Amino acid sequence: MLVGIVLIVMGMIYLWKPTIFRRGLWMKTSIAIRAFSEENYTRYMRVLGGILVIAGIALVFLS
Repeated sequence: MLVGIVLIVMGMIYLWKPTIFRRGLWMKTSIAIRAFSEENYTRYMRVLGGILVIAGIALVFLS
């Protein structure tokens, strides 16, 4: 259940602020940041956030 809640929180952060990791060390290491344009990266992070929220909800209800 705790893992589900953590996934929901991380997903909500990605939905709220999708460019949170677009600076600092992540700029040099993340393939997604280097490969995508700004718009595509934002879209990618929002989809990832939605998937995390759905997975978190599923884990909370299944446990």
